[in-house]
Amino acid sequence: MKFYEILEKHYDFIFPFQKSTYDFIRDGLNPQDKVLDVACGTGTYTIALRKEGILSCGLDLEESMIRIAEKKAEEQGIQGDFIVSNMLDMDLVHEGGLRRIFIIGNSLVHLNSMDQIKNFITTAYSLLHDEGDLMIQIINYDRILKENIDHLPTIHVPDIGLTFKRNYKYDAEAHLIDFSSQLSVHGETEEASVQLFPLKKEELVHLLMEVGFEEIHLYGSFKKEPYTESSTPLIVVAKKKLS
Repeated sequence: MKFYEILEKHYDFIFPFQKSTYDFIRDGLNPQDKVLDVACGTGTYTIALRKEGILSCGLDLEESMIRIAEKKAEEQGIQGDFIVSNMLDMDLVHEGGLRRIFIIGNSLVHLNSMDQIKNFITTAYSLLHDEGDLMIQIINYDRILKENIDHLPTIHVPDIGLTFKRNYKYDAEAHLIDFSSQLSVHGETEEASVQLFPLKKEELVHLLMEVGFEEIHLYGSFKKEPYTESSTPLIVVAKKKLS
């Protein structure tokens, strides 16, 4: 089964709205600013931004996720703007002039090579207006590889009897991580797997600088705690320089 097929029915229970995440994404934006939420899932943060008059657009590869996002927006009386697209093709579906692009939820590392990640960053740079910024949140893979971590914390949602287990197996030869997941709801279990590219901090910073980003800031949480080697996530904000 495809990875996101097992998540779509319960996505908002597994990954609920987090105020600290929203405050981080929202920081510095003004009404009418154009924002692109890449790998938006069910559109939780796209919709929240829209409610504040920010012209947010959500993009996701999974058509089923976009259908849920559109339904959520309609139910909340919001005019949604959602696109089904591969993140590498975002320049084909968006005109640019963006104040911000954000890609969270460890989505960037679903691209399976350094070249693909560089292509994404290059395209993001071209779609941002001068002094726009790119926000990226991934797992801290420096920590994962150094400490040989083979799983992420299990997510429990007692209200609906849900358990979401996430296991990592590093393939050193391919330099990829086999990410296997097991979702159980009221005793019924489904499994899926996907490969991830374990992008390290210095690799990401180098790519951003190579493409032309500057004023690169690193954080260890959406509460803007400093990034350290022991941080669980790596969060990067990179600002486009004036042309």
